[in-house]
Amino acid sequence: MEFFKDLSQAQRKTLLQQIKIEWTYSSNAIEGSTLTLGDTQFIIENGLTVKGKSIKEHNEVIGHSRAIDLIYTMLDKSSFNKEDIFTLHQSILTEIVVDIYAPVGAWKNEDNGRYITVNDKSEYLPYPGPDTIEHLMNLWLNYFNENLEINSLDKALEVYTDLHLSFSSIHPFFDGNGRLARLLANIPLLKNGFLPLVIKQENRQEYIKVLSSYQIESDPLDSNSDELIQNNEQSKNVLLFFKEEYGNIQSLVDSIKK
Repeated sequence: MEFFKDLSQAQRKTLLQQIKIEWTYSSNAIEGSTLTLGDTQFIIENGLTVKGKSIKEHNEVIGHSRAIDLIYTMLDKSSFNKEDIFTLHQSILTEIVVDIYAPVGAWKNEDNGRYITVNDKSEYLPYPGPDTIEHLMNLWLNYFNENLEINSLDKALEVYTDLHLSFSSIHPFFDGNGRLARLLANIPLLKNGFLPLVIKQENRQEYIKVLSSYQIESDPLDSNSDELIQNNEQSKNVLLFFKEEYGNIQSLVDSIKK
């Protein structure tokens, strides 16, 4: 990886560990975790629970941390398939309770959606149904595999945006879609030597806002869709947001190179 340049083996290991800590903290905080950055570091480095915090939040740290480790082992792959996605999904969701209506490591089998606020009113935004997921994720994987080799940061951020937006819009799992979208969309960046894009927790509200605006203004995806991304004003705003967020990890690299 290019950001490893001029670092010793010990420094590389230290940098990767801190990237994993900050990435895990940020992604889980976006999903509502109350763990602090210090809590997250303590759990990852010591494998212990934090007093007053739930086992669920502890497991989310362990799962996300393990998924990052898995991603690094996958960077030499020339193509990815749904089994790779299922493996990562199983990693981030560590609950041991089996629920046939909430499968782990498999596409969702029930309709789902969420409420969003539009003009101070709550509106239900449905996600594509279970019968469309195989088709839509085949399209997603085709785009993903076609863009594993990237020679510029601008292109890498465009690919990240398209992968993130489309995965979030498809919402192929019952849970874990946000964390998985942020993990998977970073694979082309890491594979081509770029730092991962890690969204700051304090920008959570803006992040949710730009994603929701895109989903509101875009046509729903279904089994007849042949394009996953609509190039509109909202998708441009998402790209701009991600461009501004990229580089949040650069301070870690700058600090270790001083």
